[in-house]
Amino acid sequence: MIEPKRVLRALAEHWALLEPLCEHFDQGTLSLGELRLQLAARQADSTPQDITHLLDVWIRLDILVPVAKSPNRFEFNAQIHDFLAYLRREHRLGLCLEIEAYLRHLERLAGHIQEAFDIRDGADLARQLRLLDIRVRDVLKKLANDEQALQGVAERAKTSDRQIPLRQRYAEVLATWDEYVEPMIQLVNADGAFEQGVRKVEVVLLRLLSEQQRLGHLVDDDMLLRTHARILEMQTSAQLTLRHARELLLPLREEARRHNAVTRGAALALSAIRRKGLDAVPHAALPLFTRPQSTFLGSASQVEAYVYALARFESRPAQFPKSHKQQRSEPGRAPRTVKEMLERCEDALPLPDLMVWLLEQEPDGATDELLYWFSRLSRDKRFARERLERRDYHTREHQVSLRSFALLSGAAEAIAPDLEPSASTSHAS
Repeated sequence: MIEPKRVLRALAEHWALLEPLCEHFDQGTLSLGELRLQLAARQADSTPQDITHLLDVWIRLDILVPVAKSPNRFEFNAQIHDFLAYLRREHRLGLCLEIEAYLRHLERLAGHIQEAFDIRDGADLARQLRLLDIRVRDVLKKLANDEQALQGVAERAKTSDRQIPLRQRYAEVLATWDEYVEPMIQLVNADGAFEQGVRKVEVVLLRLLSEQQRLGHLVDDDMLLRTHARILEMQTSAQLTLRHARELLLPLREEARRHNAVTRGAALALSAIRRKGLDAVPHAALPLFTRPQSTFLGSASQVEAYVYALARFESRPAQFPKSHKQQRSEPGRAPRTVKEMLERCEDALPLPDLMVWLLEQEPDGATDELLYWFSRLSRDKRFARERLERRDYHTREHQVSLRSFALLSGAAEAIAPDLEPSASTSHAS
């Protein structure tokens, strides 16, 4: 047996040297040469003999233990390491399965307690109740440790380097949510293993209290009441730990997921711009700029919200008319081809006024379409043309003032030079 006073005295005396070594041992083991270098760096005035003596003291007190199958490498004793982590307020997140294993053990202890009471074995009943109380305190200690560890996970994610990509910075948060919080949610549900285990143990303890009043006392009622109160405290502590975990990690997890959606939306927007141009981007998704773009490009939150909306953009569904309603407009026809218009124009020769003929052929045609056919037919070399006086023509949408042509059949070379066309549209209203 190692004398506790000597271990505690060594820890207190050499704390300045042991505390920095905790970080190194968290990352792995250290060889004897590395240990000597670490101690020499912190004790510049010490001789090699002093460092050797110090290491001998730590090894004799089991503060340092050799690694299995590597006698030249050392690490902290597991109990000493846990004690130092407690003193440094370091909390390491455990497994949710540990709590479930504790609950299974509590259920078994409840069965042993019932058996001891049935056979009226007071000594075994008191022993099983003490074990039950110890296991409940272990669960409470683990829940408190896990809550502190979850706070550390959130703090590390918030204070890490901003230059690191968000998913890499929040990798620990995402892993903690998947490996601890999600199983904990299922465990603490109303029909989960935690509630069922607590209910089984509580039923046994309450039955013992009532049966002792009827059959006589085997153990003190205060022990049963104290254990029952601690179990209820364990149940409340588990719910509070889960609530704090959700409050700490859920916003960070949603931020990471939203960042993924923003990245995906940006990729979709860029691919659409490359294929179809800037007009392909749904500008109606969200307004991006609140001031002129030449002087202001929008805040980071506006840009993020805009790109995030792109990922979830859905076009408005087309509204089709109902079958019982009468169609107000005729179905659209295919546009006229150049060959068709030339053939119709040749069949109608001679034309005293080309624009009047076009208006007769296309009474509902758009102004720009009529002007296109006017320019195309008047310049065709198979027609002879003669310029007319300026006059006004009324299309479906505008009043157009121009000098039209009279078309005749003949060779293109017969057209006089002074009849070459000039700008035909002067104004449209």
